[in-house]
Amino acid sequence: MLVTVHAKGCDERLGLAHSDHDVIVFLADAGLTDPERVLDNPAVVIWQGAEAHSYEPA
Repeated sequence: MLVTVHAKGCDERLGLAHSDHDVIVFLADAGLTDPERVLDNPAVVIWQGAEAHSYEPA
């Protein structure tokens, strides 16, 4: 799954995630505090193209 952060009106690709851990690392590196606590918060993380926490190819 491609991880993209939207900040200050711009999208930035962070990388490919193969697990929740990968997403957490990307978000932490982008400066998000406590990223592991926001994975299921739709105001912060939007899962597109697959169900949340699903990393299998479509």
